[in-house]
Amino acid sequence: MPNIDLRKPQPGLLAAAAGMSARTPQPSRRTAQKPCGQPAFRRMPFRAFPFLLAFVLVAAGMGLSLPASAHTTVAAFQTPYKGTVLDSAGNPLAGATISLKGTDIAVLSDADGSFTINARAGEVLVVNYVGYQSMEQKLGSNTSLRITLSQSKGNLDEVVVVGYGTQNRSKVVGSVAQINGKELKTAPTATLSAMLQGRLPGLVSRQPSGQPGSDGANLLIRGLNSLGGYGPLIIVDGVERPFPAINPDEVESISILKDAAASAVYGVRGSAGVILVTTKRGGTGKPVINFNSSLALSTNTNFPEFLSGPEYVQYYNKAQEMDGVAENARRFTADEIDRITNGDPQGVFANTDWFNLLFKDQAPVYTNNLSISGGSDRVKFFASIGAYNQEGIIDRTSYDRYNVRLNLDAKVTNNFTASVNLAVRKNDTREPGLTAGVGNTYASIFAQALMSYPYLPAYTASGMPVGSSNAGNGNQNPLAARDLSGLNHTRQNRFEGSITLKYDVPFVQGLNLKMNMAYDKNHTMQKKYLLPYMLSVYNNSTKQFTEAYARHALTGTATLNQWFTEGERMTMQPSINYTNSFGKHNVGGMVLYEYMRDENNSMSAGRRNYTITDIMDLNYGEEVIDDLVKGGHNMFHRGGFAARFSYDYAGKYLVEITGRADATPYLPSYNRWGYFPGLALGWRISEEDFFKNAVPFMENLKIRASLGRLGNDRSLDYAYLRTVNLGVNPVVMIGDKLSRPLNVTLVPNDKLKWETTTTYNAGFESSMWNGLLGVELDVFYAKTTDILQSQGGMAPSLGGWYDTRVNYGIVDNRGLELVLNHRNTIGEVNYRVRGNVSWARNKVILTREDANTPGHLRTTGRSMGVKYGFVSDGLFQTADEVANAPIYGPTLPGDIRLKDLNGDGRITWDQDRAIIGRSATPEMLFGFNVGADFRNFDLNLFFQGAALTDVALGGYYSNSAIYDNTFYTMPFYQDGNSPRYLLEGSWTPENTNAKYPRLSTLGRTNGGKFSNWWVKDASYLRLKSAQIGYSIPEVWTRKANIQRVRVYASGSNLFTISGLDYLDPEMPDVNQGYYPQQRLYEFGVSVTF
Repeated sequence: MPNIDLRKPQPGLLAAAAGMSARTPQPSRRTAQKPCGQPAFRRMPFRAFPFLLAFVLVAAGMGLSLPASAHTTVAAFQTPYKGTVLDSAGNPLAGATISLKGTDIAVLSDADGSFTINARAGEVLVVNYVGYQSMEQKLGSNTSLRITLSQSKGNLDEVVVVGYGTQNRSKVVGSVAQINGKELKTAPTATLSAMLQGRLPGLVSRQPSGQPGSDGANLLIRGLNSLGGYGPLIIVDGVERPFPAINPDEVESISILKDAAASAVYGVRGSAGVILVTTKRGGTGKPVINFNSSLALSTNTNFPEFLSGPEYVQYYNKAQEMDGVAENARRFTADEIDRITNGDPQGVFANTDWFNLLFKDQAPVYTNNLSISGGSDRVKFFASIGAYNQEGIIDRTSYDRYNVRLNLDAKVTNNFTASVNLAVRKNDTREPGLTAGVGNTYASIFAQALMSYPYLPAYTASGMPVGSSNAGNGNQNPLAARDLSGLNHTRQNRFEGSITLKYDVPFVQGLNLKMNMAYDKNHTMQKKYLLPYMLSVYNNSTKQFTEAYARHALTGTATLNQWFTEGERMTMQPSINYTNSFGKHNVGGMVLYEYMRDENNSMSAGRRNYTITDIMDLNYGEEVIDDLVKGGHNMFHRGGFAARFSYDYAGKYLVEITGRADATPYLPSYNRWGYFPGLALGWRISEEDFFKNAVPFMENLKIRASLGRLGNDRSLDYAYLRTVNLGVNPVVMIGDKLSRPLNVTLVPNDKLKWETTTTYNAGFESSMWNGLLGVELDVFYAKTTDILQSQGGMAPSLGGWYDTRVNYGIVDNRGLELVLNHRNTIGEVNYRVRGNVSWARNKVILTREDANTPGHLRTTGRSMGVKYGFVSDGLFQTADEVANAPIYGPTLPGDIRLKDLNGDGRITWDQDRAIIGRSATPEMLFGFNVGADFRNFDLNLFFQGAALTDVALGGYYSNSAIYDNTFYTMPFYQDGNSPRYLLEGSWTPENTNAKYPRLSTLGRTNGGKFSNWWVKDASYLRLKSAQIGYSIPEVWTRKANIQRVRVYASGSNLFTISGLDYLDPEMPDVNQGYYPQQRLYEFGVSVTF
């Protein structure tokens, strides 16, 4: 039996269903010659067919066997059910969606409301129509159906996941947003955080990198509300767990808790908001098997073009001319320029496009997932196995993820149920020994491509890599760094298991006892094998080639650094829950205790001098790297009590009281406990008789308000304890003996207390015209006090120390969120439109600052993350302008003119800076989704964007006194290459109305200082994803005993509108380059059995 590689789409399925070739084009790339001893690092194929087969067979035998009659004929397996969908007046409803629960199988009713669907007895039919309540009906022996739908009141019956439970949407009074997993799957990416961009109001996200394994988005809820910039708490199936590596095919829904009333049950951990991920579970009915397979091809999004060899030498000589360098002293002679431009018969020069050689034209991404779900009234199950394999746009970079999940629900007795969740994940990330992502100057392959001379060949005639030797960067060749520098390999294995026991107390209606227990284990191993290699290095001064080692290994020795971390977490959550109704009075309550214990171990080691470089093992290194031999261990315990009480009268007047009492080991015993209450009130005005008569078209209007307080201990870090470390250098302490001293590293403050955030929220939800239009609006204000900060300042005059850290800072945050949605059916077309916009702005009310800091440079009163720097006033045009203006260092015409803000006739760093840019965290985000279904076709378009945010091209050092030149602000930065746009738009005597400062090969002082000239508006609108699908008619698939086949094509990051023509607006504040986001084109098939 042939093996099937789960890493690749299955050729038969894709070729037959999508008409596409199973072969992926692999562009030809020239690689460096492998020297003797170079390890042959290869990615082993994942042969999973035997496991998949066993998986299916075991699932088929787990109490899933069909009744005997079901095995007799295919007709019994798939029976045609015919029916009619009507409204309450008996009128036919055309375009209603009739689907089988737990599957993707669906049909539409025709103009007479009639439909036919093939199903099996025992399956559940779900009928939906815009403006009407959905209905479920279990199928039996009667194959003629008459279904009557009642008008709906919006999405009030939707079940929303909240902290430690669920609620009907109609009774939710906190600020909660939710999205289902099916909606997320319209984007061709396997990273949940990236999928969520723009989808939920209040969720702030930025995706700064496209590197495999590091292409997730950074998430915040309602922006920043603390100086620490902490992210939200992630809860998966009720337990705190990491977010990035979850398989999206396993996700049922994702909720975000935004205000304190909703998050209060998480207390100390919920101050930055909470993200709740719920995985899929089984339902009743025969087993449903679903297989998804897709192939995506990725390419770079915005990335600037750099100078060719001929352009480089011409612009370089022009820049030297503008710097005043005599013609006979310039780097390139007329003969060299001619040889570089027209071809060099001597073979010394060439015209090399390093990025074209470094980047593939496209990189494949394979996604495969197999799931089985079903069950009976007694046992329900969901099982899934998935593989995601992403190759980078740079060779020898990859990310592989494998997921297995089994969720079981068993009704042991009439009063006792048990649920088991088991999940295993394996992540494998590979890149060359010198990183492919952002790194320091010589270690980043990207930076080496930026620094390499385009007028040199990539290799000599004998195949040796040619090195560029920059003054500040050393010997480099990005292709050699990619192919010869070794391997940086990270493997992570994770197990997650939980069991939930629930007992319904028989003698008290609505009372149940629950125990949730979880155990997670994580293991990470990283090996960084760094190999030396020789380059033929060109010297610009001597015009000669010499052989030398690359900069990272000048001594010619191979090194292996190895890190190991292991962590485990145990969680227990016993709880008492109660819900009941007394006439029109509905009450609910929960009391929960949570205990969490973390234990982590780490160890590292390293060796150098490998005579045998083919074996990546510490045993073969001859010399120990002492600084890397270390290890550590830590243990952490946390306990807390959570409670919720809810009450409503006739579904009109809603009250919810929540709270949490948390203890933290980070504070002294008398301040250890924190109490975090929340209160939320709601009024469904639409349930009042006077409102129904006055506004009959509005079937739902609910107003709500909440307030609450949350805590944060993530910045405390045992600051109430005195900490010491063992000194490195021995000193004479007693007598004449040398001893290593204990050095105090933290002066304690035993008066520390909780950092707390108080949140106020008000909003309303409404739906009109039978669900045709929905509106949600939230406004909020949050204030965080007692933020932990360093004391600073001089020691007291009488001796002693200030407390190292104190509770001092205050920050507030305010904003609003608006959601509009519309659904309708016109003829046979069902369409839906949903848009959301969020705005949040923070302000530092109080922080520790030097008393001598000028007012215009103070952080107090301003938003966190704003950019400080000089203020530009155009470009100098003449020498007279330079002579009569205050300047900062040597200045020439074409340099940036800086404003003298304090009017003292000088440009000084401490007096003439001001706020020149907004935070890289956007204040405004928005998303807009359009979807439609027509017969067997479906279409989804999702636009996402951000506004009120700036990006600094001037680098990471924008708030320091360092000259802030980068590849994107200074021609020939560090003697490297430059983006073409920067030189074509540079100031020259012939181009005085220029977009950029003058050409120069010198490290400019005036133009190099960070100013608002290099701060750009990072607002953008992006077509984040688009997908079109077609479901093959059932009459064709029925012959193969297949219920449904859907083929689809999708794309992500298809186009972007922004003011940055050549760069990605979500890129980080750049210094030495960045790994661009990826544009993906995906083709896939989904098969349901």
